[in-house]
Amino acid sequence: MMDNKTIKNLLQNYDKAELQKLLIAILSKNSAAQQVLLDYCRKNGKPLKQEDYSTIILNQLENHWTRASEIIDEFNEYGGGPEEEEEIACDELEKMTELLETEEIPWEPRKELLEEVLDFIRMDNSGFSDMLTDLADAMCRTREEKVYLADFLSQSKGYYGNWASEIYRACGEDGKYLESKKANLHYSWDYLELARYYEKHKDSKQALQIVQEGFQKLDGRLDEIYQYLFQYYVKHDDRKALEKLYHDSAKKRMNQDTITELMYGYYKERGEYENQKAALLKLLSCSNTAELYKLYRKCRQELTQEDFAKEEKGILKTIKERNLSAYFDILLDKNETKEVMDYILHPGQYGGWGIDQGHYFTKRLSAQYPREIVELYWKETASYAKMGKEANYARAVSVLKEIRQIMKSNMWTDEWKARYQAFLEEHRRKKLLLKLLERFKA
Repeated sequence: MMDNKTIKNLLQNYDKAELQKLLIAILSKNSAAQQVLLDYCRKNGKPLKQEDYSTIILNQLENHWTRASEIIDEFNEYGGGPEEEEEIACDELEKMTELLETEEIPWEPRKELLEEVLDFIRMDNSGFSDMLTDLADAMCRTREEKVYLADFLSQSKGYYGNWASEIYRACGEDGKYLESKKANLHYSWDYLELARYYEKHKDSKQALQIVQEGFQKLDGRLDEIYQYLFQYYVKHDDRKALEKLYHDSAKKRMNQDTITELMYGYYKERGEYENQKAALLKLLSCSNTAELYKLYRKCRQELTQEDFAKEEKGILKTIKERNLSAYFDILLDKNETKEVMDYILHPGQYGGWGIDQGHYFTKRLSAQYPREIVELYWKETASYAKMGKEANYARAVSVLKEIRQIMKSNMWTDEWKARYQAFLEEHRRKKLLLKLLERFKA
């Protein structure tokens, strides 16, 4: 490649007319060179007529799109492509967006480019859809242009259909908004958004009907729909509708926790003990398993002594099946340690492992079962030491500290020293482990 000095020496042999001819020849065969010229004229050239300036901007826009669209077209065909080409296309699209946001460009040339961009969006196989939709949005400025874009997007379902609805609503096209939104009701928030539109327009009856429709048609998580309907029926003191909602929710199987918790609170606030009890007991089988310990405590606090005594066995059975850790927490609260310790000593026979992560239970049981837990910890330390690597050695050191604490608190000092020395002897070749143990005071 020639340096600048060589280029200058060559060019000084030609007059202005010859240089113009040379420049035209180069530009006609090289789009990158055209872009350099346009950038230069736009930023550093002499004052330009508006017509000339507009021509420069339009040519810049078209050049950026030519380079980007060639890559996007190839990506569409294969569903992707090389990362370096992706970066080039992204850079070109960003430059287009910048021009569209900062320069005044007539609608007709923007519309022509928009049609090409929308064709690529329709294909939706290049991986550039997000950037293309942002570009399409930047191409449309006036209300009429936004509606033009929405008319195209409304032909699609899902994301693009919902985007069209948002544009129609923002542009005050209520009729088109309703038509588009009703054609794109897929999730609970779609129904709720439409309901809020009707509420804003003082049509609470239609809002309720839309949410009820969502409840009937949708599966999956319906938390917000349950909350909307519950609050509506409570506000209108419609006990019959509330009970029907609660009954019909059982057919959904999912979301039982949300509506059951709402009904539990409803019955509790009204002092309806039997209904409150029934809802509380149902929560045990449908709530998030992380809530089971709290629910057990609620049952103990809110049920009568007679009812709790009658229901406790069933409550504990449900909690044990759904969250063994919560069940063990309850047993330890009741100072019933045998079952917990038996599981920790023989987890395999119960088909489960890892419930004592971070020694969650054994730390609490060490005072009552020091010998059993010390032996478990020695086995764990040996396992970590055997696995090697610094992270495992660090874990071994951490467990050794716990062993030392338990053994010394039980006056097993001599045994501790002997077994620790034996551990050092066994692993004397593991320099990294020994280095970590240098700061460990036996």
